[in-house]
Amino acid sequence: MEREAIVAEFVHPEGTTKVLIVRRTDGRFTYRRQHRDGPDWGPQTIDAGVYDSSLTAESEARQRIEWMQALFH
Repeated sequence: MEREAIVAEFVHPEGTTKVLIVRRTDGRFTYRRQHRDGPDWGPQTIDAGVYDSSLTAESEARQRIEWMQALFH
């Protein structure tokens, strides 16, 4: 069984939240959000969909999370 791994992360320009692209233990990919909890990062949210590749997960996150759209335009 594979281990879960973060393959990319995108941090909001204000540093308050980030989006993680994660390879799941089943070999598929998802994205999760994580919010700043004081000086540390809080827990990751639940999977926001299950995708065939990291690029697909990233594309979905960019389409659905408004601040990520601005990072790529």
